[in-house]
Amino acid sequence: ARDEIRTGLKDIYDLERLVGRIAYGNANARDLIALRKSLASVPNIAEASGESGSHTLGELAQAMDVCTDIREWIELAIHEDAPVSVREGGMIKTGYNSQLDQFREASKNGKQWMAELERSEREETGIKSLKLGYNKVFGYYIEVTKANLHLLPEGRYERKQTLANAERFVTPELKEKEALILEAEERTVGLEYELFSELRERIAVHIPRLQKLAGLLAQIDVLQSLADVSASRDYRRPQLSEGYNLVIKDGRHPVVEAVLQEERFVRNDASLTREQGSMLLITGPNMAGKSTYMRQVALICIM
Repeated sequence: ARDEIRTGLKDIYDLERLVGRIAYGNANARDLIALRKSLASVPNIAEASGESGSHTLGELAQAMDVCTDIREWIELAIHEDAPVSVREGGMIKTGYNSQLDQFREASKNGKQWMAELERSEREETGIKSLKLGYNKVFGYYIEVTKANLHLLPEGRYERKQTLANAERFVTPELKEKEALILEAEERTVGLEYELFSELRERIAVHIPRLQKLAGLLAQIDVLQSLADVSASRDYRRPQLSEGYNLVIKDGRHPVVEAVLQEERFVRNDASLTREQGSMLLITGPNMAGKSTYMRQVALICIM
């Protein structure tokens, strides 16, 4: 049960940090992916805790809301490989919003048209190196190297930019298509951001649920950590009472023992009781281990 819980917890991101980013409205698509992956592991953790036989873990599992609805919202909307920026598009899955799908199709068709234009212009001009390109300053253009300029029919293109080794041109048809493509891309990015913000706000309404879940997972994490250390180092759970007495049998210094590793640690008893006395007088030469023994008792009390 402990191994199953530890395996599940490895896939849990910092939920409180993610929830904080959602609350402040600065969570990006990758944060939501991290939240989805975390929520996907919760059912296994809850099941392993509930079936562990531990009353404490069972109560924590009973109180756990696995937030299936939030996980499904993210799974339906956000691409697995979404970019960090929320202003550049590429976050929302196809099929999530019909209008977004239409804008994407228009942009895709426009780019296919551009590829076809490049092919046809190469055939008609006989210039195999002719290419159709794009940059953010000048938009779409047809580029012809200076060595091939003499092959262009007079008045076929309108000059747009001169480079060291080439000339760039446009046509009225290219300008028109460019406007359609850029509008579709701009509207795609804008709508994606709207849809993402809407999803983030919808999740933000359920922050109390996520915070409660984060708290329960934190408790389970602490308990399994203590259990793992207890099992690996053969620690015993103390018997606590309301009385005055402190009795330690075969006590070990957790830090010194871990450092020694291959050497054997000599175990020590300690007994502070009303009957035997509430003070121990520890004597011996320097470097004999007096302070180590005192710290050992203190550490055992803290643990």
